[in-house]
Amino acid sequence: MNSNSQPSAGAPVPEVAEASKRRGRRAAVARRLLAKAADAAATLDWDTLDRAPEWLALREAALAAFERRVGALLCAPALRLWIDGPRIAAARAALGDAFLRALLAEHDKPAVDAGAPAPPRLQSAERVATLLQAAGAGVLLASLPAGPLRRAATGVLSAGIPLTMVPELAQALVARTWAIAAQCDGVFVADAQEVEA
Repeated sequence: MNSNSQPSAGAPVPEVAEASKRRGRRAAVARRLLAKAADAAATLDWDTLDRAPEWLALREAALAAFERRVGALLCAPALRLWIDGPRIAAARAALGDAFLRALLAEHDKPAVDAGAPAPPRLQSAERVATLLQAAGAGVLLASLPAGPLRRAATGVLSAGIPLTMVPELAQALVARTWAIAAQCDGVFVADAQEVEA
């Protein structure tokens, strides 16, 4: 094939494929917000939906898992100190074995900046998953700028722990969670998004 050849008629043009993916994600976010927070979603425009974070397009179970993983990153300093089997097993069940191993292996990196809020105390194995998810939901909300999208996302996420955290710090935790998840799960997002068929 020479360098002047055009894509075949059946090959997707990258810009078209990207636009289609963006529309599918935007539609998934709109469906989720309308189903869970219809009044707040009614105030959003297409541009706001286009700027919505990827995690808002995750399927319900994948979003819950992502909340727990974000919460685990916030709680990583405490998790690294655990020696009791029941809490470790609960964290493994909540996060997945590969994610927990990768998180614990990052002992040379500070999990969070000094300005991060105190994470919840994870004292009992029975509450590990619930508290990680609540902490993660708090971080995800903090990652959004104040405004209509944050109000709408409040109705989508599990009951979060209110956190006083600058959006940039929360966004950094979310980005690190995506990176660890990609390392452990491969293409976590693509497999877990609600894409319109």
